[in-house]
Amino acid sequence: MNRRTFLAWVGVGSLASFFPVALAACSNSKNTANIATRPDGFIPVGTIQELDEKGSILNSQLPALIIRNPKNTEEVYAVNPNCPHLDCVVEWEASKKEFGCPCHASQFTPDGQVIKGPADQGLKPYLAKVEGNIILVKPS
Repeated sequence: MNRRTFLAWVGVGSLASFFPVALAACSNSKNTANIATRPDGFIPVGTIQELDEKGSILNSQLPALIIRNPKNTEEVYAVNPNCPHLDCVVEWEASKKEFGCPCHASQFTPDGQVIKGPADQGLKPYLAKVEGNIILVKPS
């Protein structure tokens, strides 16, 4: 084998070895198949202590943003945090008791309904409940 053929094969081998890395980087990261789901479809996303310390829990694997219901602190709400306007991740603004989109200032109620656009539809709500100390969310 001459030098040119050898270098060509090394180049092809190097490119082939980077293909799986590129494929993984381009794959859909929102796949919930690897998340531990209970038989009833609920997924543990955090604890009450964590929610109380942080004020909200963002689970990027589902994706879900969990808060306490401002009107009844025994309940929790969970919504898909991706703004339907341009897919920016909304933030919980506890002082205003609403979700706010940092990209274009859309506002949403704690259960995900639109208060102010440019978003023309609400955040997707999920079923959420508390069992003991664990917060559970059921993506639908």
